[in-house]
Amino acid sequence: MELTGDEEITVTKVKLKRSINFASTTSILLTNIGGSAIFISPSAILHYSGSPIVALILWLISGILNAGLAFCFVEIGLLFPKAGGPYFYILEVFGSLYGFIFLWGFVSLIFASSWAISSYSAAIYLVTAVSPSCPYPDLAVKILAGWIIVTLVVLNCTYMKLVTKIQGILSMAKILALLLIIVTGLLQLSNSEKNNLVTLINIEDRSIDVGSLALGLFAGFFNYGGWQVITILMEEVQNPSKTLPKSVFLSFSIMICLYVLANFSYVLLLTPAQMFSSDAVAILAMQQVHPVLGVVVSILVAFCSISVLNVLIMGQPRLLFAASRVGHMPELFQMISRKFLTPWPAIIFCSIPAFLVLMYGNIIIFIDTISLFACLMVSAVLVALLYLRYKKPNIKRPFRVPIILPILMLFIDILLLSMSIYKKPQELGTCLFILSLSLPVYLVTVVWKNKPKKFQDLMARITLFLKTLFILEKSAE
Repeated sequence: MELTGDEEITVTKVKLKRSINFASTTSILLTNIGGSAIFISPSAILHYSGSPIVALILWLISGILNAGLAFCFVEIGLLFPKAGGPYFYILEVFGSLYGFIFLWGFVSLIFASSWAISSYSAAIYLVTAVSPSCPYPDLAVKILAGWIIVTLVVLNCTYMKLVTKIQGILSMAKILALLLIIVTGLLQLSNSEKNNLVTLINIEDRSIDVGSLALGLFAGFFNYGGWQVITILMEEVQNPSKTLPKSVFLSFSIMICLYVLANFSYVLLLTPAQMFSSDAVAILAMQQVHPVLGVVVSILVAFCSISVLNVLIMGQPRLLFAASRVGHMPELFQMISRKFLTPWPAIIFCSIPAFLVLMYGNIIIFIDTISLFACLMVSAVLVALLYLRYKKPNIKRPFRVPIILPILMLFIDILLLSMSIYKKPQELGTCLFILSLSLPVYLVTVVWKNKPKKFQDLMARITLFLKTLFILEKSAE
C-alpha cells in the first residue's frame, strides 16, 4: 500500500507502565520496612541496650527516625521521578563518577546477597513448617530457594499487574504474623508465672556506654530499612506526588506500632538469654505457648520472606535499567519487553549472581559491610537534598520537608556511621576497598569512548540478536 501523505502514522512509545497504585505502594512498603528481620533475630538492639525497656525505646526512636528519612527521600525522589532511586539522585547532583561508584557498590554488595538471604529464609522456614523436628539437607533448602527465585523472576518478567496483586496478598502474611505474636504475648500478661514482665526494667550490671547505645540505634535504624526500594520504582508509581507521602506515613505508622508491640511480646515470652541464642526468635516465642503456633508462624514468616524477595526483584533491576540510560550499563539493560513492558534483561542478569551467592557464598559475613554502604548512601542522598535546597531554592517541589529534618538526619547518620567505624573498622575497610574497584572499571567502560571497532561491532550484534530473540525494544524516557 502506498502512502498518499494524508494518512496519520501512530508511533507507540514503549516504556515502563505506571501500574503501582496507592494500595500496591503501601503493601510494598509494609513488606520491605525491615523485611523479615523482626521474626529472625531482633535481639541486636537488646544486646547493645542492656535492658528490655531501653531496647523498646530504641525500637520506637529508630522507627521515627527512619520515617523522617523516608520523607527526605520522597522530596528528592519527586524532583527526579525516574527509575533508579538513590543512584539517579546522586548521578544528577554529583555527576557521572559518583553515580557509578554508588551503582558499583549496590551491585557488588547488595543485589546478590539480599536475593539469596530472602530466598534462603523463605525456603528454610517452609521446610521447618513441614518438618519441624526432622533434619533436612542444606542442598535441598538451596534448591527450593532457587526454585522460588525462578518463579518470581518469571512472574516479574511477564505480568507486572499480577505481581502487584500477589504482593498485596503476601504482605498480609507479615501483618498476620506480627498480630499473632502480639496477641499471644499480651494474653500472657494475666499469667505472672508464664511471662517475664519482671525482667522488663532489669538493666545489666555492665555500664551502658554511649557507643553501645549508638550501635543499638544503628541496629534499629537498619531493622526498619528496605523502604528505599520504592524510590527505585518511582517511574511506575501512579500519581507519585500524592501517593508516596500518604503511603510512607501510613506504612511507618503501622510498622512502628507493630514492631514495638512485637518486641514487647518477645520480652514477655522469652528471657534475654533465649533471644540471644536463637536465629528464629518468633518461632521460639510461639513454641513457648503451643507447638502449633510455631508451625503457623513458620509458614507466615516464609510467605513474608517470599514477599520481600518479590519486592527486591520488582525494584532492584530497575537500577540497572536506569544506569543503562546514561551509559553506565550495556544498552541491553535499557530494553523492555514489547508485550509485557518489563525490563527482562536487567531482571535476568540480577538473578545470575544471586544464584551463585545462594549456592556457593557465605552471605552472613557481608551484612555489616552492607549496612555501612547503606549508611554512606543515605549520607550522600541527604547531602544532595541539602545541596539542591541551597543551589535551587525556588525550584518547584511537589513535596517539601522542613529544612531541619534532613540536617538532623544527616547529623544522626554521620554519628552512627562514626560510632560503627570505631567499633568495626575492618568492615569499613572492606566496603571502601570494594568501592575503590569501581574506578578502573569506570575508566574502561565509561570514560574510554574509542573502543576497538571489532569490539563495538560484536557488542552491537549481540544486542541485536537478543533484542530480536526476546522481542525487546528500547524504552522511551
